[in-house]
Amino acid sequence: MFVSKNSFIGVVCGLQSEAKAVRAACDSLHLRIGISGANAERAEEITRAFCEDGANIVISVGVSGGLDPSLLPGDLLISDAVCSASGDAFEVDEHLLATLRDAVPDARVALLFGADEIIADTQRKAKLFADTSALAVDMESHAVARAAKAAGVPFLAIRAIADPSDRAMPPAALNAVAADGSTRVLKTLGAAMRDPKQFPALLKLGADSEAALKTLRRDLGAIAVSLLKTIDLEQKTP
Repeated sequence: MFVSKNSFIGVVCGLQSEAKAVRAACDSLHLRIGISGANAERAEEITRAFCEDGANIVISVGVSGGLDPSLLPGDLLISDAVCSASGDAFEVDEHLLATLRDAVPDARVALLFGADEIIADTQRKAKLFADTSALAVDMESHAVARAAKAAGVPFLAIRAIADPSDRAMPPAALNAVAADGSTRVLKTLGAAMRDPKQFPALLKLGADSEAALKTLRRDLGAIAVSLLKTIDLEQKTP
């Protein structure tokens, strides 16, 4: 397949902190980053725009909630497929998956579940794991996969675990993400101050999220280099 020299990798993140981790790990003009604000509809719009602009690969990157009890904060997952509540199932490109396995051999290859709402409590996580066998859940990957498939563009999902399966998200964190992907710090703290019992859970969530972001900063560089080499090889193929 011939690929234009203007090709790029489109990266879709839900949060500004995730996009910052991508930039810290990958200093490349061949990456474009879009931030959905943890909104599936917006993630799909961003992906469609990337595909229309000539993206060679689209990746959903960020933190996720663990469904498999064996997963710990900071564990890295590479999707081999993404499913959703609507029954959609999107498989990733096998060649790209093999490339990433070589780049980050310690990552677990996993089925991911894309949710349109936050899966906050442990009971729902356990049921989702039992019903789907997905190892983790996020709020963008299914939308990215759907738009990429419609455009015929290969996609991947790279996720690091933040909240594990046995930990519920505190209520104060449920509306913490603004439309631009930033964190509503004052609003979140205000909600916690009205119910101070939430503070320990918030602090733990913050520490676990930082562990996930640290993993992304550590591994995304190797991932990006491997994928950019794939594009370069394709460009040389008439």
